Amino acid sequence: MDKRELIITATCDLIAENGLQATPISMVAKEACCGAGTIYRYFETKEELIEDVYLTLMERFTDACLKDLDESASVREQLNSVWLNLYHYMREVPRDALLLDQLSVAPAIRGELQEQGKRRLKEKIDPLFERGREEGLIKDIPDDVLGVFVYGGISTLLRTDRNAPCAVPTEVTDEMLLSICWGAIEKRD
Repeated sequence: MDKRELIITATCDLIAENGLQATPISMVAKEACCGAGTIYRYFETKEELIEDVYLTLMERFTDACLKDLDESASVREQLNSVWLNLYHYMREVPRDALLLDQLSVAPAIRGELQEQGKRRLKEKIDPLFERGREEGLIKDIPDDVLGVFVYGGISTLLRTDRNAPCAVPTEVTDEMLLSICWGAIEKRD
């Protein structure tokens, strides 16, 4: 791993553990085993470092969601695949789940940067939502709202399991998860 990657990894670990505001450059330098000056050789400001962390995180997140996606499958099958990939990724990599919770609402992540980070995933998901609406499967609600409901439900379920495991003592099966996701967006006559 090169020094730049070490800095990004250290920043990810520290933000997930301590929060964005409680992660100064000096702490990142110590965790990455380098001096603050080294960090500033790669990133002009802390904000630039955080932006790069966000884009790196969104790339990993998108790769995980789209893993093994069969684009010839039905809308339902493709969305099921994305949702299960998302759920399993966030369970297996809780650090990234914590980072997403924090960085997706951080004022430091400008709107245009958020759009850039989400672009590749939206390019795959939004046409599925549109096709689903055309096929009468999905509610006639804007894509962003549909995405927030599904992601928010999955994220909240995982956060609850992580922070208060006794609050949901039942193991969530893939079938339960998909039922909940479809329940949020499925058009009913």
